[in-house]
Amino acid sequence: MALQRFETFAALRHRNFRLFFAGQSVSLIGTWMQSMAQSWLVLILTNSAFYLGLIGALQTLPILLFSFVAGVVADRTNKLRLLFITQSVAMLLALVLGALVAEQALRIWVLCVLVFVAGTAFAFDIPVRQSFIIELVGKEDLPNAIALNSTMFNATRVAGPATAGFLIASVGMANCFFLNAASFLAVLLALILMQLPPARPANHLSFGRAWRELFDYVSGKRELQLILGLMTAVSVFAMPYYVLLPLMARDILGTGAKGYGWLMASSGLGAFLGGLFLARRLQRRPPMPSFLGGLLLFLLGLLGLSLCRNYYLALAALFVSGFGMVTQLSTGNSLLQLNVPDELRGRLMSLFGLIIVGFAPAGSLFLGTVAHYLGPCLAFAVGSLLAAISSGILLWRYPEWRTVGFSDLRPPKPESLPAEVEL
Repeated sequence: MALQRFETFAALRHRNFRLFFAGQSVSLIGTWMQSMAQSWLVLILTNSAFYLGLIGALQTLPILLFSFVAGVVADRTNKLRLLFITQSVAMLLALVLGALVAEQALRIWVLCVLVFVAGTAFAFDIPVRQSFIIELVGKEDLPNAIALNSTMFNATRVAGPATAGFLIASVGMANCFFLNAASFLAVLLALILMQLPPARPANHLSFGRAWRELFDYVSGKRELQLILGLMTAVSVFAMPYYVLLPLMARDILGTGAKGYGWLMASSGLGAFLGGLFLARRLQRRPPMPSFLGGLLLFLLGLLGLSLCRNYYLALAALFVSGFGMVTQLSTGNSLLQLNVPDELRGRLMSLFGLIIVGFAPAGSLFLGTVAHYLGPCLAFAVGSLLAAISSGILLWRYPEWRTVGFSDLRPPKPESLPAEVEL
């Protein structure tokens, strides 16, 4: 039993990953606080479903615009240094936003600009962060590290929105942004304390040739095409549902900022437990059942949310969708990273970020428009059904999905795990 518990947290035997994990645990609480406060702020400033969709689109539009550049930079640049820069920029933007809210000087167009700039930093952060994890733990522990990273990400998703809802109601919205800025100090300190071997010199291909190299590789890997296609369908039609949650919380469920925070927290709790489940499962089981099972649970949870008129049933539906979403995303991330050569990983992770986050502007605007005319519940239903139909077509066209697995990966022997703990 003790060995099985260790397998669940195997990646934490690596000192650098422990530092990364601890720093991100603090920083992401602040990030989720700001995310929840920002959505509620948009609703206060505009009282518009369209602007909720627009802000969500502007936050992710830079990923659509700059992902290709970011992927090449991630493969060419010292990843530790680039992460330090992107985190520092995000910290400064949170300070600016907090100051403007505190002085009651924020206008919606200023918020749009700040959100776009933060999204630009995030566009460069995604591929370098995702491809950086393998340098902290190696290939054998990568699936476990990705699952634990998702667990941590979603544990903070429980604490952050709930805390933000309390702070907005008690001490004001600006403090959510100030606390987020302070939380970045933890991740910056963790990056400073890491001890990494010297980076290998990168092959400086031209921009066009660098991306042709990746696309030539992916064009010969039907399993990668399938994973990317399924993620695209879900990301465009279903994943941007969160931009409409403030509207549903207020107008359908009749709750305020605290209630909205707990809705977000319920989704995060489901995702947290999904990540823990996956951290152990991927050590021993084939990945595709987890990927497809997570996809099914996410869409069923979202469809259930569209039928909810009761606050507690909505909490349950969001719990199910959160569990399914993290199971699908983490398994897909592992499948992509372990089926690509090291020198292409940054570019493939920027493509992953483009699909998961960069395609969200189209989805946010689509769901926001549907909600404007038909209400948020029908928007959730339409999104989940379109994602299910698209996924079904892809699975029918790609029968190879039954044999997709981790390439070039030998699971660590159970008896060897404790001996590798780095002090």
